[in-house]
Amino acid sequence: MAILEDIKKSPVVRAYRQGWLAWLGANKTAFDFAQDGAEKFKMSREQFVNELIEKGEELEVQAQDGARKARNYVEPKFNDVREKVSAAGDKVFTRTATEATDRFDEITGELAKLSKTVSALSRKVNAVRKTPAAPVAKKAAPKAAAKTEDKAAA
Repeated sequence: MAILEDIKKSPVVRAYRQGWLAWLGANKTAFDFAQDGAEKFKMSREQFVNELIEKGEELEVQAQDGARKARNYVEPKFNDVREKVSAAGDKVFTRTATEATDRFDEITGELAKLSKTVSALSRKVNAVRKTPAAPVAKKAAPKAAAKTEDKAAA
């Protein structure tokens, strides 16, 4: 047993034992702290829940105020942009419609001119077709006379 007594008195074993006791003490302290907190929470849970509800209500009011401020800030800008886009669209549509009408009128005028020209040419062609053809004189005879004159002069 003397060996066992020597081992218990050794500095390593003492240090180990003190570490073990410190660990046990820390666990006991943590347990006591948790138990005290649980008892306090049980006693004041209704108060704690009420505080949470109040904080939630405050956040809800702040969120509503923020949404109202954002809406009041954004709506006028949005309406302004909507009006500008609408005005620009009206201007583009009016301009495009006017240009299309002008071009239509221009093309209609050109078609009327072409129609008159085609009618005039058609009348001329019909007039030429209706007139009797004049007899065409034979040109072979003058050529033969010119050949005989060329031979005589040579």
